[in-house]
Amino acid sequence: MAKCPVNIGDTFQKAQGLSSLWVIERIIEFPDLPLHVRLNEKGGNERTVTVALSALLDPRQWNLVSSGAKAE
Repeated sequence: MAKCPVNIGDTFQKAQGLSSLWVIERIIEFPDLPLHVRLNEKGGNERTVTVALSALLDPRQWNLVSSGAKAE
């Protein structure tokens, strides 16, 4: 996998809307798609979503709250 600008354990928050925190659980490499990440919501609902890395890095959509574990 090419060098990825995010790591498992990094925490993000949606730029607008609810203030819940989302932690990267997994970086997903599809053969015919750009990189995606699986995010788990911390606390309360504990939902899981998969988003394109480009969307996660768009400050209009997500904001990095804290860096977590080192890359695998």
